[in-house]
Amino acid sequence: MRKLIKIILVCFNVIAALALVISYFSGYYSPEKHWIFPFFGLTYPFIMLINILFLVFWLIAKPRNALISLITIVAGWNFVSRYYQLKGKSTEEEGIKIMSYNVHHFRGTGNLSEKETAIEISNFLKEHKPDIVCLQEVRLRKNTIFNLHKTVEEFDFINHYQYARSSSTFGSVTLSRFPIVNMNEIRFENSRNITIYTDIIIDSDTVRIFNIHLHSYGIDPADYPIIDSGVSTEEDLKEARELGSKLKKGFLMRSSQVEIIRKAIEETPYPVIVCGDLNEVPASFAYQQLQKGLKDAFVSSGKGIGQTYVNKLPPLRIDYIFHSPVFDSFNFQSHDYFRHSDHLPISAKLIKR
Repeated sequence: MRKLIKIILVCFNVIAALALVISYFSGYYSPEKHWIFPFFGLTYPFIMLINILFLVFWLIAKPRNALISLITIVAGWNFVSRYYQLKGKSTEEEGIKIMSYNVHHFRGTGNLSEKETAIEISNFLKEHKPDIVCLQEVRLRKNTIFNLHKTVEEFDFINHYQYARSSSTFGSVTLSRFPIVNMNEIRFENSRNITIYTDIIIDSDTVRIFNIHLHSYGIDPADYPIIDSGVSTEEDLKEARELGSKLKKGFLMRSSQVEIIRKAIEETPYPVIVCGDLNEVPASFAYQQLQKGLKDAFVSSGKGIGQTYVNKLPPLRIDYIFHSPVFDSFNFQSHDYFRHSDHLPISAKLIKR
């Protein structure tokens, strides 16, 4: 009986190891061609955890079997750096401080009104004084809640701004201490999401800032109790299928959107800084496409898990700052203490080589 149990455990371990290998490759295949791969990428941290548990178990019970997960984990060790950094990289040297924040229409996460949330966010920006700010899901029409022009006038650290509406009410905003000489929009078919890119002059050099907001998962954890409780009834199974369908739709939408953005980045004649809400984890096609030829500021100078999404879902890093190799990144921070959206603000200091 004990032998049978060990055989079953080995089989499950092999399945977990194969799932981990698939998650390593999930970012290299477009969901439009292989839609199952993104599900492995999304669940990479859990698959990794299962393999670590198997590794520990076999080291105690039968060390030889520990090789199944050990080899698989070591093979993708570089992958871990996208999810966890042991120590950051900081400097007091002068540089370009850039910040990205999805403000979630100023809906907040507590008892504050939208106007009060907008004021808190404005005060946060005044406190940190970033040189460049990329905001997503900004309420732009109701001036009683957030008057963009008036707010910018109050910022002694911001001299220029551009915005574009993704709908009649909401949009994205790029604020800059430096002069803006050009701005354009990238709009996506059958989507209210938008990307804007802005050319700014920094010390006589032109840098293009991409402010990105990709298609949302469209999932409210409150509508899907199975996220917390698991599947145990027929109704739960129906719920799980609906959830899977929404995830698949999101994967497909974002894959087509990111390919358009990737083309725009490749056609850019200047160094680039790419910021925003990708709604995708690091083990994804969207991440893999955007970081081609660029550096991930979290990987270069972050610390910990870099969580940027703070809803009931497990900790996720779905907001990013990428940049051309002409810059070095320092002081990456996910501002965990400031919770006035379902996202956290992220920032980094970039210094040109």
